[in-house]
Amino acid sequence: MKPVLFICIAALFSFSTSDFPVPPHTKKSLFYIHRNLNNHSVVYEVNLNDKGVIDPENPFRIYWIRVGEKNKYKELNYMERTFAYGLKTQSLGNGKYHAAFVAKKERTIDVYLDDKGQATALMKIDNKLSKLVRIFVQVAEDGWWPKVAYVEFFGTDFKTNLPTYEKLLIN
Repeated sequence: MKPVLFICIAALFSFSTSDFPVPPHTKKSLFYIHRNLNNHSVVYEVNLNDKGVIDPENPFRIYWIRVGEKNKYKELNYMERTFAYGLKTQSLGNGKYHAAFVAKKERTIDVYLDDKGQATALMKIDNKLSKLVRIFVQVAEDGWWPKVAYVEFFGTDFKTNLPTYEKLLIN
C-alpha cells in the first residue's frame, strides 16, 4: 500500500506548468492563463477594427480554449468576466490601452501594437518592465468558492529579452 501512495504523491508533484498545451499565437495574441485544475487556457487577444488598429469600443477578447471538448472555444461567462479573468480598460490614446485585472486590480498591463503589428502586453514582472507571455494560477478548491494560493507571471524583459518571472502569494 505504501508504494502506491508514494507513486500517487509523486505523480501529483511531477505536474508542471510546462505540461499545459500552448494556445495558438497570432498577431492579436497578448498572453494566456493556465490553472492547476485542468489543461484549459484563458486566452487574451486584442480586437482589431477594419483599419487594423485596436478597436476602441471593445479592445479585448478574452475566451477559453477547452482542450478535448467538442466546442473548443467558449466565451467567458458573467462571473468569470466580472470576478476572475476580466479586464478594466482605459484608453491612453494613440491606440494604447491600460488595463487592470478584475481579480487583482493592482496588477496592470499596458497594451499596444508594436512596429510589426504584434499585440503586446507590458507589465512589471519582478520589478522589470516585461512583455507578459503567460500566467499560471494555483487554485485550491476547498470550499464553495475556489481560492487562489498563488499566481506566477512569466514574460520577457522589454530591454534585454531575457526571461522574467514572479510568484505572487495570495493570502
